[in-house]
Amino acid sequence: MQRYIQKRALALLVVVATIVCGLIFTLSYDKAKDAAISRLHDEQMIHARQAAQGIEEYFATWTGILSSLARMKEIAVLDAQGRQQMEFFYDAHKEQIRSFTRVDENGVILFTVPQREAEGKNIADQKHIRELMRTHQPVVSDVFRAVQGYDAVALHVPVFDEARFKGSIAIVINFQNLAHRYFDVIKIGKTGYAWVVSRDGTELYCPVAGHSGRNVFENAREFPSRRAVAREMLKGGAGTGSYSARVDARDSKPTKQLAVYYPVALGNTFWSIAVTSSEKEILASLTSYRNRLIALLAFLLAAGIAVSGCIVRAMLIFKEEAARKEAEADLRASEQRYRDLFEHNPAPMLIYERGSMEMVAVNEAFALAYGYAREEALALHLTDLYPDYEKRRITDVAAKLTGHTYVGEWHHRKKDGSVFPIVVTSHDIVYKGRTCRIAVITDITERKQMERAIEEESNLNRLLLEQSPDGIVIIDPETARFLNFNDAVCRQLGYSRDEFAELSIFDVEAQETQEETHERIGGIVREGRGSFETVQRTKSGELRNVEVNAQIVNIQDRQVYYCIWRDVTEHKKLEEQLRQSQKMESVGRLAGGVAHDFNNMLGVIIGAAELCRHRIPDDAPEQKFLDHILKAAQRSSEITRQLLAFSRKEIVSPKPVNLNSQILAAESMLCRLIGEDVKLTFKPATPLWTVLIDPSQVDQILMNLSANSRDAMPDGGNLNIDTANIRLNTDYCRHHAGCVPGDYVKVTVSDTGTGMDRETREHIFEPFFTTKGVGVGTGLGLATVYGIVTQNNGFINVYSEPGQGTVFNIYLPRHHEEAREEEADDALPKSGSGTILLVEDEEMLLCTTTLMLEEMGYTVIQAGTPESAIDICMQGGEIDMVLTDVVMPGMNGREMAERIRGIRPGIRVLFMSGYTADIVAQRGIVEEGMHYISKPLDSRQLHEKIAQLLAH
Repeated sequence: MQRYIQKRALALLVVVATIVCGLIFTLSYDKAKDAAISRLHDEQMIHARQAAQGIEEYFATWTGILSSLARMKEIAVLDAQGRQQMEFFYDAHKEQIRSFTRVDENGVILFTVPQREAEGKNIADQKHIRELMRTHQPVVSDVFRAVQGYDAVALHVPVFDEARFKGSIAIVINFQNLAHRYFDVIKIGKTGYAWVVSRDGTELYCPVAGHSGRNVFENAREFPSRRAVAREMLKGGAGTGSYSARVDARDSKPTKQLAVYYPVALGNTFWSIAVTSSEKEILASLTSYRNRLIALLAFLLAAGIAVSGCIVRAMLIFKEEAARKEAEADLRASEQRYRDLFEHNPAPMLIYERGSMEMVAVNEAFALAYGYAREEALALHLTDLYPDYEKRRITDVAAKLTGHTYVGEWHHRKKDGSVFPIVVTSHDIVYKGRTCRIAVITDITERKQMERAIEEESNLNRLLLEQSPDGIVIIDPETARFLNFNDAVCRQLGYSRDEFAELSIFDVEAQETQEETHERIGGIVREGRGSFETVQRTKSGELRNVEVNAQIVNIQDRQVYYCIWRDVTEHKKLEEQLRQSQKMESVGRLAGGVAHDFNNMLGVIIGAAELCRHRIPDDAPEQKFLDHILKAAQRSSEITRQLLAFSRKEIVSPKPVNLNSQILAAESMLCRLIGEDVKLTFKPATPLWTVLIDPSQVDQILMNLSANSRDAMPDGGNLNIDTANIRLNTDYCRHHAGCVPGDYVKVTVSDTGTGMDRETREHIFEPFFTTKGVGVGTGLGLATVYGIVTQNNGFINVYSEPGQGTVFNIYLPRHHEEAREEEADDALPKSGSGTILLVEDEEMLLCTTTLMLEEMGYTVIQAGTPESAIDICMQGGEIDMVLTDVVMPGMNGREMAERIRGIRPGIRVLFMSGYTADIVAQRGIVEEGMHYISKPLDSRQLHEKIAQLLAH
């Protein structure tokens, strides 16, 4: 029984010892495994951070370079110099970039090197271009496949011309080169590698065949654990994870991978880099340890059944030995890791002894950056790297550094003596048994330059804000209160800065209600920008038209309503004046267009009627009907002349005229015209400047304005005519359409009549517009005045209110030649004598005019075409004068007259036409010194013209 109990006890002891050994083995092995994984994660995280920092600094550097280029005026407008600058820049950096491109605000490629065939292509549908056009901020594209067959990534930086967005400039970088520089070098162990995903889940880089360029979730369709790690990576944070995956297609089953992921921040986007290693490889490194552990536990199990104390002691010895070996392994691995990081780090690094500040070690990057050989660098003290003005300070700071990590900005001097700004990061380290500090140095020259550029740009923007002639305000979209504004908006609205700061948009808005204003702001918040016109009320209550350009911008992580207010009140007034002027010009062209045909028909009617009157007895009843025909035709002729005067196409004979004399001469006529109920008062200014105008036109102006005033005063009143010399400056002309600065003679015609409202004033100069009843007037009086004034390079203004009378101000430009007295006309002979060659292509007019000339006593030779007239002149025979139409088929009147003068030098020529003056001038017919009479022909005027021409 005792033997049985001993066996059972021994068996129990064996079982207990076995369990204890198994637990010890499991715990020890798990601990070793966890330690190995922790060390792996630390190393993976260092590689991931270094790669991320390198890529971020790479893109930050290029962003700064492109931002500097984008501020160049020639790049913004892309002129020839701008294109040359872009070509020079590409040639200088073509080892690092694949192309350099300028894109406009609509996404169209304006210029690119070296792929010129891409110019004109619209890339606005690309995601990063849409983001650039929306945010106006630098953007980095997703990795894409270039047409040359390599993976590429594009960096776009916005271009502004002043405050206006003008598109972007961009570079394209070979992604394989970027990956080779930062990702291919990451290899931990034999199977470790790095892979990178973009924010949309695309695997940008992965050494596993077929993974790059595809969606990470598609690649991990069979491996849920890898998809879980990918989801964590896309959140943009850092962390660790593990997953199962088939790294090599030859693997029969997936292997477990241990990963560390870390974000790469790229402004508008981010990538996430994962550094992975096979757990199988990690466990393989523990195989020897595991085997020794098993053997030792087996030995201890066999030997420890008898003496548990020995087992315990053996276990303690084993633990101490294992800990020592682990520490030694950790130390060796740590030293090797630091050595690798130190030697291969792209940033300059140095190690110096704390007490003596002697240089202990430098890496290759330090030697290249500072220009020293390693032996020269190791002969230096730390203070030798600093300029004289920082040596004492660095000595004091370095003496106080113990243990903790230090980060600070300083200046370093290279071997050539050049000084540049740096950021140094240092911490304590034991190196070869000496107490040292290791320092990582970052050159921040470009950052400082960018900071200065940003500060200068900020100062420039502040200057532009204050010097802008337009009002600029920043408004809180929620409260509608003004957060900031420039002095121009205070000047526009008449407030001081303190007064305006207490207002909101509702206090100055005069057109919209508060609800409408809130709705407009809400719409611009949704759309991002907007333009509209509104009406604002100044401090004095005046209403001003304002053009508003608004957009929503972020200032200090806060959305604000940014507006530019441009006062367009005066611009609106000038636009209205211009529209009125253009309308009158169009109506004038229409009125003048009817002159030719109408005058030809009137010529036939008047000529035939006068011929009939002379051929029937004076007491015949038909004479009454002929009188009616002649009066109607002459009235129609008068309407035609009024239309021509309005359209400024009437042929006139301007002369130097003193308006005082002209008005005095017409005073008695005007008194008869206005009647006894209206009192006429003339107040001339003396001396009065001379104007250049046809005297008959002055009479037309006075008669039409006086008749208009008479009709406005049915119960009588006062009609005043004043003259004055006046000089108009640029300020006056800026606000009055049709006015040119200079000296003018001003004629003011005012009455005390019924006046006009605004709508009537806007139409008074239009032909056939009248407020009188049917049959009372033609509506051409004021239209005629308007045409005469504008034909003589003047302008007219009218001021009137209902019940307050009307004032017409006429401005005629000063003429520097004195007015001359008119010579008395020669007495008109009762009958004419001589032979006239009549050239007219209209058969009826030819016949009618022939009969009129024959009744005057002249001998007439008819010619229906210019060619027949030339033939008649070549045949000989007496011809005293040629009376010819101006515009005829095949040859005009002047060409015919020149050919006739070649045959008969000195022959007299009288031109006639029913066309308007502008058409006659275009044909080159009537010039100064030539004789001209307009159709329809009046027999007396024709007789006078012919008699004057034959008498000289």
